[in-house]
Amino acid sequence: MTFERVLITGGSGLLGRYVVAECARHAKVSVLDLAPPPQDLPFHRVDITDRDAVAAAMKGQDAVIHLAALDQAVSASEQRFFEINVMGVWNVLAAAEQAGLRRAVICSSVAAVALSRAYPPQYLPVDIEHPGNPAVAYGLSKQVAEAIGRTFARRGGMTVCALRPTWVVHPEFAYDIARKVATEDGGNAPPGASHPSWRTDHEPLIPSRTFVTPDDAARAFRKALDAETGPFDAFFVTARDSFSPLPTVDAVRRSFGVDPEIRDPGLYARDPRAALYDIARTRDRLGWEPRERWADLMKRVLAQAGVSAQIPHP
Repeated sequence: MTFERVLITGGSGLLGRYVVAECARHAKVSVLDLAPPPQDLPFHRVDITDRDAVAAAMKGQDAVIHLAALDQAVSASEQRFFEINVMGVWNVLAAAEQAGLRRAVICSSVAAVALSRAYPPQYLPVDIEHPGNPAVAYGLSKQVAEAIGRTFARRGGMTVCALRPTWVVHPEFAYDIARKVATEDGGNAPPGASHPSWRTDHEPLIPSRTFVTPDDAARAFRKALDAETGPFDAFFVTARDSFSPLPTVDAVRRSFGVDPEIRDPGLYARDPRAALYDIARTRDRLGWEPRERWADLMKRVLAQAGVSAQIPHP
């Protein structure tokens, strides 16, 4: 890793702890969060809306990964989403610039594109240039965060990389999601099993049916620290396939009510369930490849319960 000392905001969160574990194998990691991380690492108990405290934690760092934000699943007002997610990224990047950091990686989201039936995908696979039309504060906050990243990158002292993960499916929720998708999309339901760590996911299945494992997402954030990119750059982070048994083009027709232009027909000919979002750019520029497909994740999860099976997709 190019950077010896890395500050990770939100490093105690569901995704953050994976990013911390991944980066701690390569650098000296410090965590900024409201709760301490599970790892024994330097910790700053700081609210990202506290500019002075963020600036103090940034001193002596070489790079920052900014994950701290209100997640879309959190029950909060739109004003609260905007205040924390937008002012948080401004405070972190301003403090990083002031402290002389050379690299910042910020966590955006596919919500910056905000695909919906009102604003369906215009073409497949969806690339970084695809128009974004967020209609709620969370998606708008991610879109504005990227604009803030571009602003700081233009100043020339620091490069900024924005990653757009899709739905990060943690192993403890995967079995419940597999049961839901079998009900909604057909295909094979997971075999009957249980494990103490498994939990119910109360969120609806996302229309794009895209996902990424936290291990794969964490590697993308670590790769983004090292990669040679432009002053500002953005990348999708998804698994190669969807979690639905439906071919992706059919799933798009059903979820979004459109027949989009297929710009890479070979992709969906080779892999009918290939992800809706384009990760070729992520692979080429960051050197990142997702390691797990949906069947791999389910095989790993079911092994926890002593079941040697996986979810086969047609």
